[in-house]
Amino acid sequence: MQIAKLSLERNPNIGLYGFATDKYCLLGKDFNKKEIDEIQKTLNVPIVQADIYNSSLIGVFCNGNEEVLFIPEVARKTEIEFLKTQMKKLNVQVIILKTKYNALGNNLIIYGKKCLYSPLMKDIADEIKKCGFKIEETKFNEHLSIGSCAAINKHGILLYNNADEKDLKKISSFFNLKVEIGSINFGSPYVRSGTLVNSNGAVVGTHTTGYEIMRLTSALGFENN
Repeated sequence: MQIAKLSLERNPNIGLYGFATDKYCLLGKDFNKKEIDEIQKTLNVPIVQADIYNSSLIGVFCNGNEEVLFIPEVARKTEIEFLKTQMKKLNVQVIILKTKYNALGNNLIIYGKKCLYSPLMKDIADEIKKCGFKIEETKFNEHLSIGSCAAINKHGILLYNNADEKDLKKISSFFNLKVEIGSINFGSPYVRSGTLVNSNGAVVGTHTTGYEIMRLTSALGFENN
């Protein structure tokens, strides 16, 4: 298990700029070699650098699993072709989802072949289902951007610290994983936005406290690794 602290151009919301699975990590092009090496060492998966909509906000736009990478239709043709070429090498299919809400990272929680989707994502729910996913609509305590509030791996889930008991039971039952609450970056509830996680390790924002790291390691099962 590895835990690393990192910021991008002094922004500790590191999860906005990347998306990680147990098979690969996708990063925006603004990361330098030292930062990429640190992330690769921590997550222990191949790194692919790309942009979406001429932006490094990969974590906002992308979602998926070890087999499928979902990207929004705002991605430019050259960006799509580049991603398809790179992800094909990893045996990952790139699928474009057509929706007026392009923040797939903020509005979907995906692990394995299961997907919780925000009410904002109703227009693409059937498309995700056709890709072989079990799907269900939800919101957390009236919070619609559910993806930004949860970090997930094969060991468990870290859910934002304002979640209520109903939220905890909902996400735990759906994914059949243990769930704990916490924050990131000195109190931010947007735990996915402040982290890059897979089952090997986690990269957290530089403002993250020791107590927050303890909660994260407990929720995601790292203390047993």
